[in-house]
Amino acid sequence: GPGQHEVELRREGGGAPLRYSLVARWSALVPTSSPGCKVALTTRLARAEVREGEAVDVRVELENRTDEGLPMTVAVVGLPGGLEARADQLKELVAEGRVDAFELRGREVVLYRRHMPPRARDVVDLSVLAAVPGTYAGPASRAYLYYTDEHKVWTDPLSVRVLPS
Repeated sequence: GPGQHEVELRREGGGAPLRYSLVARWSALVPTSSPGCKVALTTRLARAEVREGEAVDVRVELENRTDEGLPMTVAVVGLPGGLEARADQLKELVAEGRVDAFELRGREVVLYRRHMPPRARDVVDLSVLAAVPGTYAGPASRAYLYYTDEHKVWTDPLSVRVLPS
């Protein structure tokens, strides 16, 4: 279950040294955010239900939590299955200067900002297309500074129900 765990191996009595190996695995829908992360991230879908073939917006809010300018900042937005990012709209966001660059990696849209002024808050609406009917949850979204990716902030996964057209 959740929480801290302790594993103890003990051999009673004498004899040869006890040889052992230990494999531990765990997972979390939302990993723990680092307190050292200098940015905040919020993601939310405009609607939890959408019809196949319709577009729906994903609001992405990225904030510099410091009183200093920040270098290259990355926001990785996890999309639920059944939704597809629109590359043409992402190219428009770059042309407008709302983001500096983007990548599409499977179910994730990666947004880059070369610089964030002190206390800046960027809000971007990504238009995604409902492509496959079903109920889906995406991977957790995250944000971090490009050169200190060990300090990430995580958000809850987005969920959607895509209804048949």
